[in-house]
Amino acid sequence: MTKYKIILQYIGSRYSGWQIQKGVETIQGNICEALQTLTGETTSVIGSGRTDAGVHALHQVGHFVLSKKISREKLLRGLNGILPWDIQITRIQYAELDFHAQQNAWKKRYRYRIYNGQVLSPFWHGYAYHLRSPLDLQAMQESAKQLTGWHDFCGFTATASKVKNFRRQIFLSNFTRRGRHISYRIEANGFLHHMVRNITGTLIEIGLNQRPISDIKKILKCKDRRIAGRTPGVCEFARRSGSRGLERCGRDGTGVRNARAGDLPA
Repeated sequence: MTKYKIILQYIGSRYSGWQIQKGVETIQGNICEALQTLTGETTSVIGSGRTDAGVHALHQVGHFVLSKKISREKLLRGLNGILPWDIQITRIQYAELDFHAQQNAWKKRYRYRIYNGQVLSPFWHGYAYHLRSPLDLQAMQESAKQLTGWHDFCGFTATASKVKNFRRQIFLSNFTRRGRHISYRIEANGFLHHMVRNITGTLIEIGLNQRPISDIKKILKCKDRRIAGRTPGVCEFARRSGSRGLERCGRDGTGVRNARAGDLPA
């Protein structure tokens, strides 16, 4: 029995998220099918996190187990030959049997991209949320910093969420700007369903002067999703997570990333 650790990238536009679901195409489902086609084995692929529908990944960590040992080179070449063009594995490593992509992940990072200008390049369609009205970045930055630390994020998660524990620790929450391109980076020990998008939507409304900066603390205190902002379109990049055991995947993002989102056309 051999355990493999994989690093993969994908464009999530065509998929209903990471997790296998009946009747829809998912990232996990495609990888499991590719493994069965290549090896003849039915195995489960565990990811460091479950991205939502439409979310892209730049350094997603995963693992699977095979009964026979196959060379990493053969697996990498074979799986990428079967997988669709928008899901590709960038690296395969042999892993210790006690390595677990999800349980060993100690932090995850998402980047939400905004284009704040009149005309969005077609090359950025699906990779940046387009806002024509000017944003008050200083107010957004001040609001974003209030999210750091331990908080109950019930007010920022999807209303249908069945999670019992809404407490998460935010290590990083800030904005950077390069010309018309604005990036919101958030790094935490874990995320709830739609949490990143709901937080981003609230911060955008603050940047548009549609709500005060104090609303962040109010939402955290009231724990009511109805008070938070609208959920914007999907323009998220899940990035790699630090991992305990085998290898630390770095400080740069969610169970997810090596190529830079900034490498996309400006």
